[in-house]
Amino acid sequence: MTVMNNIKRSNDIFSVIDIGNTKVSSLIGSSVKNNDVQVKVLGFGQHASSGIANGIVTDMKEIANSIAKAVEGAETMAGFPINNITCSLSGGRPIIKVMRNELQIENGQVTKNDLAKIEKMNKPKIIEDYKLLSSSVIKYYIDNNTPVDNPIGIHTDKLIVEMSNSYGKKGVIKNISSAIDLCHLSIDKFTLCSEASGISTLIEDEKTNGAIVIDLGGNLTSIGVFINNKIIFSDSIPIGGIHITSDIVRGLGAKAEDAEKIKILYGSALSNETDEYTKIEVPIISDDGEIINQKIPKAMLTAIIKPRIEEVFEIVKERLTFLKLSKSSINKVILCGGGANLNNIREFASYYLSTNVRIGRPIGLIDIPEIVHTPTFSCLTGLLIKSLQQEKMLISNNQNLGFLNYFGRIGNWLDENL
Repeated sequence: MTVMNNIKRSNDIFSVIDIGNTKVSSLIGSSVKNNDVQVKVLGFGQHASSGIANGIVTDMKEIANSIAKAVEGAETMAGFPINNITCSLSGGRPIIKVMRNELQIENGQVTKNDLAKIEKMNKPKIIEDYKLLSSSVIKYYIDNNTPVDNPIGIHTDKLIVEMSNSYGKKGVIKNISSAIDLCHLSIDKFTLCSEASGISTLIEDEKTNGAIVIDLGGNLTSIGVFINNKIIFSDSIPIGGIHITSDIVRGLGAKAEDAEKIKILYGSALSNETDEYTKIEVPIISDDGEIINQKIPKAMLTAIIKPRIEEVFEIVKERLTFLKLSKSSINKVILCGGGANLNNIREFASYYLSTNVRIGRPIGLIDIPEIVHTPTFSCLTGLLIKSLQQEKMLISNNQNLGFLNYFGRIGNWLDENL
C-alpha cells in the first residue's frame, strides 16, 4: 500500500482492524507517555464491507479490497505504512471455556514457580473445528476458595487458578487470514469482538464487579460477560441492524437505502402517545415502479422495528441462561455497536432485561476522530486498547523478572558472605 507522507515511526505503534458486515474500519495508535489516557490515535480509515456475511467470507477478493481501502485510509492519516495488524473476530460463533486447576503448595508459601506450574496445568479442551485464540487468568484462590489478586508470598496449602480460554472457528479464521494476506499484511492475533467492545466501553468497577456487553452490529449481535476484569462468556446471534432495515423495506415498500435513512432519522425501539399523530414522509415504490412520497404515522415505523428488537433481547436472555447468573451477581448491561444508536434502545433494554442499562462509548483515547467516539466503533477502539494493555503487561513482566533477579543476586551474596 502507498501513503502520502512517510515519516519515521516509533516502536510502540499498534494497528488494528474490525471487519464488520456493513463496514471495515482500521485504527493506528501509540501509547502515551506519562499520561493516564491509554492510547493516542494516529490514523483512522473505513470502507463499506463487501464479500462478507455474518462474519463469514463470501467473496475473497471483495473483502480483501474493503480491507485494503480501510487500512490505506488509516495509513494516509498516520503518514506511514503498517505491516502487522490485530483483527476482530465475530463470525462462526466464537466461544469461551472457563477451567479451574488446583495445586498443592509444598512449602506452604506461594512462589512465582508455583504460579508457573499451575498455569502450565491449564490444558484447554480440544473443540472440533475450533482454534484456541488465547488463555488468561481470571482469578487466583487459596484455601477455602478465598480470592486473591497476587498469591506470591501468601501462606496456603492449596492454590487454585481460574482460566479463561477463547476459541474461534477454524474456517472463519483461515478465510479472514487469507483476505488480509492478499493485502500484504500479517495478523498478530485475533480478538473476540465481544471482548474488545467490553475493554473499550467498561469502566474498572464494571469489569471487576461484573457486566454484560451487548454489541448490536450490522448482521450480528455479540454478547460478552465480564467479571474480575476478564471476559468469561461470549456468544453471538445472527441478527443485527441490517435485519431491521430489511423489515422496514418489506413493511413500507421502500428501497433499502431509503429504509436505512428512515431508521436512522426516525427509528425507535419504543413509541409514545404523540407518535400516532406525528407524520413522517417516506419514499416508497408505487405499483407503477416509481418512487413516491407518502406520509405515515411514526408509530407505524416503531411497530415494524420493535418486534425485531424484542427478538434480539429474547435470544440474549436465552443465551445468558447457560451461565446461570443470579440477578445480584451481574446487574449492569452496556449496549454498544451501531444498533445502540437507535432511539430509546436503552430504555427498551432496561425494561426487557429488568436491569440497569447504559450506552457504551469508547473510553481512554485521545486525538480520536469524532465519528469514532460513538458506540459504533466500540470493538475497533477496544482492539487498540487491548494491544497496548498486552504490551504494557509484557514490559511489566520483564521488569518484575529483572527486579526478582536483582534481589536474588543480593540474597546469594548475603548467603555467601554472612
